[in-house]
Amino acid sequence: MNADELRQALEQEGARWEVSDDALDAEVRLGYLPSEGVPPLDEQERLAAQMVEEEPLGGAGAPPTYPPAFDWRDVNGQNFITPIRDQAECGSCVSFGTCAAVEGTLQAELSVPDSGVDLSEAHLFYCVAFAQGRRCSGPNGGWFPKAAVAAFQQDGVPDEACFPYTAGDQECSECSDWQSRATKISDWRPLNSPAEMKAWLAEHGALVASMKVYEDFQHYVGGVYRHVAGGVLGGHCISLVGYDDGEGFWIAKNSWSASWGEQGFFRIAYGQCAIDSGALGVEGVQTPDSA
Repeated sequence: MNADELRQALEQEGARWEVSDDALDAEVRLGYLPSEGVPPLDEQERLAAQMVEEEPLGGAGAPPTYPPAFDWRDVNGQNFITPIRDQAECGSCVSFGTCAAVEGTLQAELSVPDSGVDLSEAHLFYCVAFAQGRRCSGPNGGWFPKAAVAAFQQDGVPDEACFPYTAGDQECSECSDWQSRATKISDWRPLNSPAEMKAWLAEHGALVASMKVYEDFQHYVGGVYRHVAGGVLGGHCISLVGYDDGEGFWIAKNSWSASWGEQGFFRIAYGQCAIDSGALGVEGVQTPDSA
């Protein structure tokens, strides 16, 4: 997709986001697959747009229980979100989005903005997902978010140093004492509407979420993203860390390095790309020290 043509399309649509001349090859950096009981991406996209339309901000009914805007990167001047990672050329986004949500929720539950937690995305993908037949790419490429959070609840995930991440299909090679180093969650639950997602996010911590990625998203460098041009590349798992009802957008932590987007994060308009169709919240994060 030509960047100049995309800029013209944005201007015609009145979209408010910035375009990079150089497009990231996102197709090798996706990997989200709908979990059991979750509709296909096309249906998620339709549902998301419908839910946003049916839940107008400031509409009739009881006032929301959540604040009009929230961002875990700035809670009274403190940042509870861990640093941006890079999944590189592997469809391991579910592992990254899930680890990001657990890390952020841990720091929110502890009220410690910089705990130093850094969980092993490699263990979650190359050990757990691989055992379930999943791979970086190909017909078995990608993974399911519910399977990832279930792994955190059942056995937990060790720290990054136990199994450092590199991109590309590989054998599980975690440290021998990984179980004693594992961080677990006591529970997780699906959140099936934008209102539920915002309420959970503002009270508990970051969410595991997903979206439909189009070609134009590869050119995103800043602003509030809206899809304007290009075909579908696939599904992507990210972590939602905030929202803004006044401006109508979600704030998401991506896993394409800190040099991408808004220092690794992006903002996306409500109702876009299935982002509002649902998410997973985690709670009761237990570290080896607290077990």
